[in-house]
Amino acid sequence: MSDESVALQKEHGMNDMLRSPAERPLVSVVIPTYKRAYLLKKAIVSALAQEQVGELFEMEIIVVDDCSPDDTAKVVAEFPGVQYLRLPENRGASGARNAGIKRSKGKYVALLDDDDEFLTHKLMVQVPILEAHPEIGVSYGQSVVTGGETPLLLWPQWGPSGNVFEEFVTRTDDFLHPPTWLVRRELFEQAGFFDESKAGMEHYDMALRIAAFAPWMFLSGGPVARGRYSQQGLWYSTIVNGTNEQQLPNIVEAALSRLPATADADRVRLKARAAVCASIAHQRWWAGGGLEPTKAHLLRAVREAPWLLQEPAVLEWLQRIASTLAMSSAHPVSAVKTFWKEITHAVEEGKRAYTGSLRRLLGELLVAAAISMKRGSPRRAPLVAISALLNDPSYWVQPARLCSLYRAWTQEALVTAEGARVSP
Repeated sequence: MSDESVALQKEHGMNDMLRSPAERPLVSVVIPTYKRAYLLKKAIVSALAQEQVGELFEMEIIVVDDCSPDDTAKVVAEFPGVQYLRLPENRGASGARNAGIKRSKGKYVALLDDDDEFLTHKLMVQVPILEAHPEIGVSYGQSVVTGGETPLLLWPQWGPSGNVFEEFVTRTDDFLHPPTWLVRRELFEQAGFFDESKAGMEHYDMALRIAAFAPWMFLSGGPVARGRYSQQGLWYSTIVNGTNEQQLPNIVEAALSRLPATADADRVRLKARAAVCASIAHQRWWAGGGLEPTKAHLLRAVREAPWLLQEPAVLEWLQRIASTLAMSSAHPVSAVKTFWKEITHAVEEGKRAYTGSLRRLLGELLVAAAISMKRGSPRRAPLVAISALLNDPSYWVQPARLCSLYRAWTQEALVTAEGARVSP
């Protein structure tokens, strides 16, 4: 257990708290499962291994069998104290979670997927925090993620606390791991249960809805759960097959529709929609085919919403495309200009108002390409940089932009030089 976890316990004075069974809060651990009898046992054992159960809190474990054709029932039968609920038909993970939550009797609900595990101190740390802070609706934290090429020892590195709706809806990269959550059960009655039509993204949709009703508290300093990454898993497969790309905008728009008609809410809407665009670009780049599918997505996005060209999250992806095209071309300036012309054509084709400067955008794309080329094609990089200055006159009339370019160039050069000195 981390030092921070110990400190939190001391802060809330729960180490010395003695309660009768009737006074101790009940935690309902809900484990949906389907065709994973070989993994389910580890999940159940991790829940049963929770420290200070019977002292700080009571616990019930509900395994919801989503009509599995394997030996799931036999595995659960090895644990007499665990409740077993078998659904008559397969409803997916969200349907199984909902069935378990509706059956639960706890003050708090802890969600555990059948291929994940709780670390032994999870509930010992989280229950006292929610007991001491009735205004907090959800405690969540970090995981250890295994199964990939490189284990993630702390994921995510950081998460927001408090009234987190804006942070959640504008940070659409997946950083929410339900096995780290501990939720007040009443919030499911208020916000609604998991949407069974949003397989793979149902937890993000649920988080946004809960965030509209109650604050969250993020626990850093150490993981409380262990996750398992698999390319055969639902999360990865929905990215590859495009399901995630279809669902994400709908989930975010549904959340945004609940905001009031104010200038500040409009700011959140623009930021959230730009984040969706950037997240889909990220998914296409890393799991959906790379350069061409990502470029096609971005061109279609700016055709429909040219204002995205002024959003940093989207501009960063346009710069990455420009840099990649320049690096792979014998004529890098022409390659970047061709991409810029595609963007210009998309904006014109969309026939929507654009208040930014497309000439300035060309300069920014060339600058990004020049900086990227300093490592891969250092002799051609100055040519691209000079072309940026020639194609974007605003560098000459705005000294601040020229200084920014100089700093970016010299800092990159410093990094490259230092890297060369330490290289074997």
